Amino acid sequence: MGSKLKFRWVLCFIIFSLVLLIYGNHLFKERAKKLEDMRRTEAFDFMDDGWKKYRMMLYAGANMEYTDSKGNIRVIETEPVLLDVFDEAIKPYILGKTPSLGSFRITEGKRTSEFIQTFNDNMKHVKIWGAHKNRYISIAENEGLEEFKDINSFEELWEYMNKRNDEGVIYINELYIIGYDRTGQDTKFIYDYGNGESKEISDSAISLFELFKDKYKDWS
Repeated sequence: MGSKLKFRWVLCFIIFSLVLLIYGNHLFKERAKKLEDMRRTEAFDFMDDGWKKYRMMLYAGANMEYTDSKGNIRVIETEPVLLDVFDEAIKPYILGKTPSLGSFRITEGKRTSEFIQTFNDNMKHVKIWGAHKNRYISIAENEGLEEFKDINSFEELWEYMNKRNDEGVIYINELYIIGYDRTGQDTKFIYDYGNGESKEISDSAISLFELFKDKYKDWS
């Protein structure tokens, strides 16, 4: 009788241990899946941040660098280098082989201040024909942005470009191409001097890159 009872207790213990093992394995797989999904989301955000900062580097003549999980720094100057960083950082992180993705950093370049001033001038004085209002309107009004005010530093520029309009689109994306009056048709631009005088701009569309680089007030 005693040996049978002991056998039952041992059997119950084995069954209970197996149940715990199976349940524990299930929890582990579930947690691993959640962790992998979280890492994939972080990787997407990492790529998005990298692309935005790379574009900002091109627009404003900034400097860009990447610091990996070990503290090694790589200068980013071209798109292939950025893509290499994505390839080298993302897969190991998703697989749990590295503790972090690292981070991107952009800083003011030699001509950044000059490009910001050009951007300020163009945003204040370049007007686009608004067919829905039958008049020329500011770029900010046309793209659904807040009224434009001078940007005085690279930090302010980065903050401005990450704001969102009423449709939830960040400014850096909304300003990517200005033109077509949101109708798909070519539109017209003028440079408004603010003193009652203006001149036509021959472009039918203006890119964000051009807003930083082209001094439309000097166009003849």
